[in-house]
Amino acid sequence: MKMRSPKHRTNWRMVVAAVMLACCACRAADGPNMGQFDKANELYMAGKFDDAKQAYGQLVKSGPLSANLFYNLGNTEWKLGNGGAAVADYERALALEPSHPQARANLNFVRDQTGAKSAAQQWWERALGTMDANSAAVLLAVCGWAALFCVAVMLMRSGSRMGPVTTLAICLLVGGYAAGCMWQAKAQATKAVVIAKSAQARVAPADVAPIADVLPAGSEVLAPEIRGPWTYCTLPDGTRAWVPTDALEKVKQG
Repeated sequence: MKMRSPKHRTNWRMVVAAVMLACCACRAADGPNMGQFDKANELYMAGKFDDAKQAYGQLVKSGPLSANLFYNLGNTEWKLGNGGAAVADYERALALEPSHPQARANLNFVRDQTGAKSAAQQWWERALGTMDANSAAVLLAVCGWAALFCVAVMLMRSGSRMGPVTTLAICLLVGGYAAGCMWQAKAQATKAVVIAKSAQARVAPADVAPIADVLPAGSEVLAPEIRGPWTYCTLPDGTRAWVPTDALEKVKQG
C-alpha cells in the first residue's frame, strides 16, 4: 500500500478542520444555560459572528465553563479574523478536555494559517498532556489510598504477598503518571498567546531595543511576567525576551 506523504496528511487535516470551522455544532452539557448556548450557536450558524462572540462571552462570564464553549468561541474568533484569540480559546478547551479532537484539529489548522510559533513538545510532554489537572488529582488520590490498602494487607498477611505487591506496583506507576499529568497541566497554565497580528519580542523592555524574534498571531510563550506595558517571557525557541503586554493574552483566565 502506498503511504501518503506528510504533506498530504497535513492537507487532509486542514480540510477536516476547515469543515469543522464552518459547522459550529458542539453543544454544552445539559445545564441552566443550555438555552443561551443554543442561541449563541444559532447566531454563529446565521453568520452573525459579532453577536455570537458576545453571547459566548457572556456564557464564559456566567459559567459553567466547558471545552465545547471555548471551542465554539474559538471558531467564532477565527471567523472574525482573530487568529490569536482563536488559538487561546482552543488551548482553553484543551485545558479542560485534553482529548477534544475538534479543538486539537482546529488549533493545528489556525497555527498553520497564521504561521504561529510554539515550542516543540517532547514525547513525554505529549504523553503527560492527555489528562486535565482535576482528573489527574482524582486518579492520584485513588492510587494513594489503594497503595496504602495494599501496604496494610501486606503487613497483616503472613502468606503469599504476590497479589498485593503487584497491585502496589501498579498503583505507584499509575500514581506517578497522574502526578506527571498534574505537573504538565501546571506548566501549561503559564502559557500566553499572541493575540495581535504579530508581536516583536525585544531583548529589553523598550521599543528601541534590538528585536529578539517576531511572533505571528497565535504564537505561544511561557511563564509570562507582566511588568507594566512589557511582559518578560520564554519564547518558543527557549530564549527569554520582552513582549508588549497588550499583544498577549493568558490562556488561564482569572
